[in-house]
Amino acid sequence: MKSWIAGGIGVVAAVIVFSLLRPLSAPADLVVDVFSVAVLVFGTLQGEVPGAVFGAVCGLIVDAFSLGVFGLAGLSLVPGGFLAGYVSRKINIQSFFRTFVFFIVLAVGMFAGWAGLTVLVGRSPLPWSGGLVVLRPVVSAVAASAIYEGIRRIKARHER
Repeated sequence: MKSWIAGGIGVVAAVIVFSLLRPLSAPADLVVDVFSVAVLVFGTLQGEVPGAVFGAVCGLIVDAFSLGVFGLAGLSLVPGGFLAGYVSRKINIQSFFRTFVFFIVLAVGMFAGWAGLTVLVGRSPLPWSGGLVVLRPVVSAVAASAIYEGIRRIKARHER
């Protein structure tokens, strides 16, 4: 039950940040993938099944915002959430550098899945925006690593 409450809070926070970021700057919307960051952090903290469900919910919300093919973003976010939860239980990601490398590998995979599905299914080309969209996995990994590290430190402080 606790993971579903955290998931609801995470979805609401991601929607708020996305809604505030989108009118602020169109390139910032392409560079910062708020929902991928939320899926990576939530999957790592809660596990593979909650991460996959969270990825599906966030994917449907992304598709609702984009007015594109419904379900396309979910097909890249579901495996990302599942793998974030599964792999984080199998390897040590305690240091910031390991967390960053872990998140960048997953972010590149989710970006490649999204880009491949968009090209395969979509009628329009990818929104390259002068190459800024290539920074999306790096910025997502940095943001996810910082948020994960902050949550980890807050939890450690409350356990004392």
